[in-house]
Amino acid sequence: MRCTSSSSRCPDTAPRATAPGVSCSGGRALASELGSPRPAEEGDVSSPAIVCTGMCDTKGAEVRFLAEMVAANGGRPVIMDLSLGGAVDWADVSLQEVLACTGVRVEDVLAAPRAEASELVGRAGAAKILELHSRGECDGVLSWAGSVGTSTATRVMRALPFGVPKIMLTDMTSGDLGTWVGNKDIYIVNPTLEQGINLVTRRAVANAAAGIVAMARVGAITAGVKPLCAVTSYGTTTPTVQRCRAFMEARGFDTAVFHAVGVGATMEDLVRSGLITAVLDITLAELINDMFGSPFRFPASWEGERLTAAGAMGIPQVVVPGGLDQLAFGTLNTVPARYLDDLKAGRRPSYRGTGRPYSHNDGVTILSPSLEEVGRVARYMAERLNRTQGPTAVVLPMRGWSAYDQSEKLATRERGWAEGNGDGPTWEPDPERPEWSRRSTLMLEILGEQLDPGNQNLDLVAVDQHILDPALADLLNRMIGEMLDGTWRRGAHRDLDVRRGLAAP
Repeated sequence: MRCTSSSSRCPDTAPRATAPGVSCSGGRALASELGSPRPAEEGDVSSPAIVCTGMCDTKGAEVRFLAEMVAANGGRPVIMDLSLGGAVDWADVSLQEVLACTGVRVEDVLAAPRAEASELVGRAGAAKILELHSRGECDGVLSWAGSVGTSTATRVMRALPFGVPKIMLTDMTSGDLGTWVGNKDIYIVNPTLEQGINLVTRRAVANAAAGIVAMARVGAITAGVKPLCAVTSYGTTTPTVQRCRAFMEARGFDTAVFHAVGVGATMEDLVRSGLITAVLDITLAELINDMFGSPFRFPASWEGERLTAAGAMGIPQVVVPGGLDQLAFGTLNTVPARYLDDLKAGRRPSYRGTGRPYSHNDGVTILSPSLEEVGRVARYMAERLNRTQGPTAVVLPMRGWSAYDQSEKLATRERGWAEGNGDGPTWEPDPERPEWSRRSTLMLEILGEQLDPGNQNLDLVAVDQHILDPALADLLNRMIGEMLDGTWRRGAHRDLDVRRGLAAP
């Protein structure tokens, strides 16, 4: 949400507090008070605007010290108040201004439970910092907090685009940071202590302030940069990924390879930011992981939707269900008991009939997804891809979706499953067409029924190939090339479709 409030201060709606032991001047005043090495003047690109934010009611001295160190390193500090217990009167961006972005009052924050108050202030702060960034008043953001303050401040940081420097000083570094970092480029620094400006914390805070000013001075590096194509990958889809990368790079593109373990969330955000020109979405494994409790899922803090950004931006995309034959967990003891029970009871295919899952390595365990689970993913795909406003081709390889999803007849060491080891660990043949995967025939049935036949931007091509066949990679390359050239049309590759002679989807 973008804040539309005026830049003037809102009337006070709650008592203000002043941090003990500090003056009432904000960060902008500090920039001139301290006499920094580089003159901190408005519009001076050598003096980036750094938003110093936090709970000014309880961490006022700490937030002020952040601002002092930013100014001492030549930045222009802008103090933004994210207090949960009452506004202060010395911040450059008051709590009232922040909350006005989402129509929340200070009284609402004070009356709410602490977790809800953190969410209210964090959402408003996210809207406000986007406004500041759009006006050139935020070249980076720096905060110092404990657990609740870290949750609030990182929600604000995650709103900013990739590349805008973000540093979070927090002593909460021994646990899972994924909820706070999400899929954004946030630097976490442990200042050792939650609060207090002393011999221990001064150096850590000063280093962070010097770092963020230096990072903000770098700015966007665009000289010599090529257009960017996003590619999603698994180890078990790598040969096709590599062939597609080589094709795109020969066309003058850079490629950004996203490991499909939840990082597709980052790809979606980068697409929406306008940094990505085309998408080869070869590996969708994280869709099934996210739906069914895998740790290799999207960050809990991510608020986006997979398979939507390229369509919304109208850029070319080719989509393949790579890796959807695998439901991945960590070590065996991380696999939910219900899945292990299904394996033992034969309700879910086990590795070579052992009643156990396949061990990908010491830290990753692979289950074969059920047909019901694959069906849910297929319906998810259809619902989102139907919205596409740009050229989109779904290519369905009927003979398997990864190195693990291939019959013994296809298996070779070069294809990721050495000959002589039987079928791949997730291979499940179709009873009527045993050379095809049962998952593929099910997905073809669902996508054929549910993809929108009226959307001329969207096509489905089911091919009698395996995802690792060079011919499949060549088809993906041909399609994305046609899309980039403006010559791609729905139905152009119907001669390759296993349903040729049948009605188009």
